Amino acid sequence: MDSIRKQSIFSSIFIYAGFGIGAINVLYLFPNYFTPEQFGLTRILMDIAMIFATICTAGVIPSAFKFHPYYQRYLDKNKNDLFTYALTIALALSLIISLSLPAIEPWIMKKFGERSPILTKYLYLIIPLTLTLVAFNMLEAFAWIAGKTVISTFLREFLFRSMISLLVLFWVLGLIKHFDVFINIYAVLYILPIIILIVVVYRSKAFSIQFTPSKVTKRIGGVMIKFGGAYFLSMLLNILAKTNDTLIIASQSSGGLADAAIFAIATYMITLMDVPQRSLIAAATPHIAQAWKDRDMLKLDRLYKKTALNLLIIALAIMGLVMLNNQLFVKLLGPQYKLLPLLMLILGISKLIDLGTGLNAQILQLSKHWKIDLFSNMFFVASSIFLNFFLTRTYGIIGTAIGSITAVIAFNMIRFIYIKKLYGLQPFNWKNGTALLAAFILTLGLSYLMISENIWVNSIVVSGIFLACFGFVVLRFNLSEDISELFTLSKNKVLKTLKRNNP
Repeated sequence: MDSIRKQSIFSSIFIYAGFGIGAINVLYLFPNYFTPEQFGLTRILMDIAMIFATICTAGVIPSAFKFHPYYQRYLDKNKNDLFTYALTIALALSLIISLSLPAIEPWIMKKFGERSPILTKYLYLIIPLTLTLVAFNMLEAFAWIAGKTVISTFLREFLFRSMISLLVLFWVLGLIKHFDVFINIYAVLYILPIIILIVVVYRSKAFSIQFTPSKVTKRIGGVMIKFGGAYFLSMLLNILAKTNDTLIIASQSSGGLADAAIFAIATYMITLMDVPQRSLIAAATPHIAQAWKDRDMLKLDRLYKKTALNLLIIALAIMGLVMLNNQLFVKLLGPQYKLLPLLMLILGISKLIDLGTGLNAQILQLSKHWKIDLFSNMFFVASSIFLNFFLTRTYGIIGTAIGSITAVIAFNMIRFIYIKKLYGLQPFNWKNGTALLAAFILTLGLSYLMISENIWVNSIVVSGIFLACFGFVVLRFNLSEDISELFTLSKNKVLKTLKRNNP
């Protein structure tokens, strides 16, 4: 857990820094210098590209994670053909997708043309955005395997968002005068991170280009194809689950891309709760794969419980801050965003449920019962699309949020039951309940506290009180050993620094 904790801490630093930059982009730059339709376009293009990129990787990434320990154990590095096998599949499918886009273009125009006409004009940008996203995702996966999780996180979460900020700044300053130029550059921003990842993966010397099938590939190739083929569908369903809400809003909501922009802002604020999970997945996935290979159930139980508790505590802290400052967001963005507080509450509860159940997806994906993950994903996507479609048409973006939380509850309940029944593993104890109760009481109580009539002063003071009180509860009752240890180490370093400066 030490290596996981260290990588998670450094990754989280970059992710939160990136989210800070992203917050400026989403909450200030895009709403103030672009029309809601233009802002919504950037989100929809990325969502469609993410779906296509998932198709192009075809389950190769989870296959690489699951079977890399075998390649590492039984092969020399110069005979490891896993990297070549993965890239070949991704390149072939990327070519097929690029050639297939003209065939599906009429369907996309039919679905989005009425409410989101600007999308049909820039539909061609899906191809470069998809290709660069595929390249980045593949290289990032092998960077994770090589133990370079921090640099890959820096590139995706910090550098990419910084490049978007710089691009928007060029637009604001008039250096880019036409939206056509802006959106075309936006579609290829991943090129620089890709170049850096190529250098990182190459210098790691963990992989080689080897076209001769290895003995490991010959032995388990059939199993890998079966596993990867199934997870191709699973990953596609997973990305559909994450993107169907904005796509349905753009095609079914009366506001089209403008409503998609409002929903994107609410989603972005709640996605702050995702940061610890992103860094933990990157750091913990290789350890989970190794634990399954070694059949080390004690290690899996420890990983399951610690990750679930840590994710829940951090997510509760973030949600508390978001809900205590929801009126500030509305004041900053304007009355057209008046639905944000309710949206963030519903989506926030949904995210708490998802994070509070820990890394259940990774545990199932890398086990012999990986089909459960596949079928639960199928259920989740089918139910969320069904609910979102009909509720959005009836209740607008609030209906989308209600559909999402309903599907998330059912989805995580299924996974929890199966993991408990099959492996006797579950992530909860009294500490999880204590954290939930403390965060709920503090958020509810402080929401009525008025320190100052100035909304900025009040928000800062109330937020500070919430963090101090919640942090006290977490440390006083030692709810998380990792957080307590991190606090102690940080405190000791500060004290040592003060002693050196004040002998």
